[in-house]
Amino acid sequence: ECVALIMAELQRRGRANEHTLAYQSRVGPVEWLQPYTDDSIRALGQRGVHSMLAVPISFVSEHIETLEEIDMEYRELALESGVQRWGRVPALNTNARFIE
Repeated sequence: ECVALIMAELQRRGRANEHTLAYQSRVGPVEWLQPYTDDSIRALGQRGVHSMLAVPISFVSEHIETLEEIDMEYRELALESGVQRWGRVPALNTNARFIE
């Protein structure tokens, strides 16, 4: 439901920039939601994408998955895959509009 809402909002706003939805944090032997973020980053790099902006839609605060996995590990993977510019939208944290 969350993903459908976000994708519909992108369409409603007429966002022309290309976007990819991927899932992170697969741990252990259990099959996780796909496509996996690391596989998506590699594929986009191979397609010649030079700029990526990660938007962690499931996180409302900064924590190990944003600070370590996205900011460091995925950035390194992106650069190794040919991406030249990498960024991440910050989590809402204590933004007053979010708290209200």
